[in-house]
Amino acid sequence: MPKKVDKKAKKLEILHAAAKVFAEKGVVKTKMVDIATEAGIGKGTIYEYYRSKEEIFADTFRLIFDNMEQQLAEAIGKTDDPLEKLKNLIQVTAIEFLEHSGDLARIMMDFWAEGVRSKNDELLNIINLELVYSEYKLLIADILHDGIKTGVFKNVDVHSLAAILVGALDGAMLQWIINKDTIDLKKVSEVLLDTLLNGIKVK
Repeated sequence: MPKKVDKKAKKLEILHAAAKVFAEKGVVKTKMVDIATEAGIGKGTIYEYYRSKEEIFADTFRLIFDNMEQQLAEAIGKTDDPLEKLKNLIQVTAIEFLEHSGDLARIMMDFWAEGVRSKNDELLNIINLELVYSEYKLLIADILHDGIKTGVFKNVDVHSLAAILVGALDGAMLQWIINKDTIDLKKVSEVLLDTLLNGIKVK
């Protein structure tokens, strides 16, 4: 009897191999055969699972972000305290995500930049930054709103403050992606949170 292939497990192997190749070669220079070789399968076999490297990247992107969303939900769900929720959110976003998925962060930037350069809507639609930012800002705004409602935070414009916080985190992470040695994300996160809370926390 031929050995039954676990297609779900095989897809995960392909995605992990692809992430490694994307990080080493860059998105543009990566070919399907490179991913197949890294995954230890034939070029023809990889097409049984994916039609293009864009499809592979789309699944890699979704896999990592689904995992990040789950981590955020778990971290925020651990407490009812808005202060602790903000701390946990920043911890997961700025530190855990990049430490575990730093290569993917660089790959995403490369992939998105290529989409902009080539005006390739297919690439740009895979990484829907507008949706990512919108959902993240809404999550922060909800925490801030809850803090105001419970008397922990001052009455501030939650959506503007959420946009400012996302911008600060985004800028810090971009610097880290470009050169890890130029910035200590843990320290930056602590200073950012301390500064933010000193400004909005009810004394």
